[in-house]
Amino acid sequence: MKYEVALAVVRRAESALTGSRLDHSDRWLQSAIETVLDGPGLVIAGGQILLWRIFWVLFTTAVFVTVLRVLDSQNVASVFLPSFFLAMGVVYFSTPSRSMAAGVNPKRVADVRQFILSIADQPQQLQSLSDCIEVVRTHTMQKLARFNVLAGIAWGVLFWFVGTHALAPGLPAEAVSRGLSHSMVGVLLFALVLCAGICHATAVRAVCQILDFAMIEAKAEVASTQGAPQKN
Repeated sequence: MKYEVALAVVRRAESALTGSRLDHSDRWLQSAIETVLDGPGLVIAGGQILLWRIFWVLFTTAVFVTVLRVLDSQNVASVFLPSFFLAMGVVYFSTPSRSMAAGVNPKRVADVRQFILSIADQPQQLQSLSDCIEVVRTHTMQKLARFNVLAGIAWGVLFWFVGTHALAPGLPAEAVSRGLSHSMVGVLLFALVLCAGICHATAVRAVCQILDFAMIEAKAEVASTQGAPQKN
């Protein structure tokens, strides 16, 4: 079935990013493996991509701090925040060639391309496979959009709770203390879930780009093979 073939290609791209490839013939066990191992593995892979960006932010911050101290003879505390925000802007507004490369490399693209060509070696088959993968991508993007909506609602509820149970005027000291403790727990849980969501979204973007480049290369290879003159 084209649906199952498309899912197999998507799984291959996920495995290329996470580095894990545990397959089982039993469908229930395979579902358990994907739920217990592949999902967290995708979040970890996205976190690794983000850690590289954080590293570059910190490195660029150190460079700006050094330059500002040399030029203006100021202490570290007075130039750290301006340097940090400037570094965040530099990393965020980096060139497309650099931002696109996060999580994508030739080895991963080649691995998925070879897998695609092993199951679809005709232009019609590749186009059909590409259409099926696009359906999977649309569903994934819709899921990410729903997470963004839920995160916004959760943030609004948390903001309301803090305002009414910890910061509202006239509350007794015991209620304020209890409200602050509950608010801290809520903020921590929200931050953890939000970080996991950001890491997951980063990994999904990388998987989609690996699929895109692999499909483009597979189509180009098939087209060049069929367009080459036949030798007698």
